Amino acid sequence: MPKPRRSVVREDNVLIVDERSYNQKEHKENHDRDLPKLTDEQKKVYDEIDGAVLERTGGVFFLFGFGGTGKTFLWKILSSAIRCRGEIVLNVASSGIASLLLQGGRTAHSRFGIPINPHETSTCHMEKGGDLANLVKEASLIIWDEAPMMHKHCFESLDRSLLILLVLPVIPGADRAEVVCSALNSSYLWKHCKIEEPNDGEAEIDIPEEFLITDAEEPIEAISREIYGDASDLQDNTDPLFFQGRAILCPTNEDVNMINEYMLDKLNGEERIYLSSDTIDPCDTAAINDEALSTEFLNSIRVAGLPNHALRLKVGCPVMLLRNIDPIGGLMNGTRLQITQLADFMIEAKVITGDKVGVKVIIPRLLITPSDTILPFKMRRRQLPLAVAFAITINKSQGQSLSQVGIFLPRPVFSHGQLYVAISRVTSKKGLKILIVDSEGKPQRRTTNVVFKEVFKNL
Repeated sequence: MPKPRRSVVREDNVLIVDERSYNQKEHKENHDRDLPKLTDEQKKVYDEIDGAVLERTGGVFFLFGFGGTGKTFLWKILSSAIRCRGEIVLNVASSGIASLLLQGGRTAHSRFGIPINPHETSTCHMEKGGDLANLVKEASLIIWDEAPMMHKHCFESLDRSLLILLVLPVIPGADRAEVVCSALNSSYLWKHCKIEEPNDGEAEIDIPEEFLITDAEEPIEAISREIYGDASDLQDNTDPLFFQGRAILCPTNEDVNMINEYMLDKLNGEERIYLSSDTIDPCDTAAINDEALSTEFLNSIRVAGLPNHALRLKVGCPVMLLRNIDPIGGLMNGTRLQITQLADFMIEAKVITGDKVGVKVIIPRLLITPSDTILPFKMRRRQLPLAVAFAITINKSQGQSLSQVGIFLPRPVFSHGQLYVAISRVTSKKGLKILIVDSEGKPQRRTTNVVFKEVFKNL
């Protein structure tokens, strides 16, 4: 990346004003308090990155390690180091929930205007001389959390945009070669990276006995009881910490739906089923008059990121947001909440993740267009942007930190790094339980860990 340059910017750029409005004294106190807590390895990384900022030498740094090794803690200290000097650091993440872990965090797509489907020559939606472009030019440091989960074209789109301004990702349906070629370390940017903590491996692995659930005549009942206890533990539970620290992770939406339906049946309380209103987007004139695209057909569509046509909810159940509603207020794609009231076209819920835990919010129905490009036509669904979240997919758990995690594997994980993502969500090994079952529902002691060694060839 080119070296950062200082420029004179008009004071009416609200984006820059916001990023420079942090309390410098408070950040200095936080920085001086936490800096001595860094390990020797963390301090080495801190010194190198902060030194590159101070000396205006530029650089690209790639840091990775197991969950709980203090990556977020290091990012927070670096952010305070920059902000206490009155400079700008842009904290972004590859998922909405991960971005909430850092002060002022945003998703990379929203912060930089990265195209939804970036390609080899795409650039970010930043107008030269505009507020966003000037904000990026003024930034002394960009911290990008969960970077390996995004396609290399996202980083290259930003890099091309920076050049203009300044002078493993999950791929649905991709095969092994596509996943490997899309990884960040196959990008032309990788040669500029300084790297810490390599990892490697590919095998069918035995799970240690202490993590296994082996007594499971009814697998869904067994994993649910292990994480959420008996039915009496669910009723009238007003403690946000109960659901905040618990989740069951599964490879597919099919497995998630089975567990969520089972848990809803166990939960007492008022219940409502919300039905969506589905239509063809008026801009898709070719599809409007297609008789095959009936209302019944549109109602049946289930794609990633789109709430179901029939959404069954109960007071007291945990849910997850599927859209960004209020990023500043903590309501982002991936935020988890617990329902407190059900109304005709909206729900009241309290936040159970991020720094807004316990805050009550109103979630209305929204007009949602699927972001998944698999559909050959454009549709719109007016529905509550929610999904029940006793169980969530492994991919959706990125950025979550949980005290009790159940991993339900009625089939092996199917994408690179998926098992690692699931296991690394738990903050302590005593809170991890894994249930592996075969096609007949019998508990197993080993599973396949999908890791493509080619991704690590130049780490």
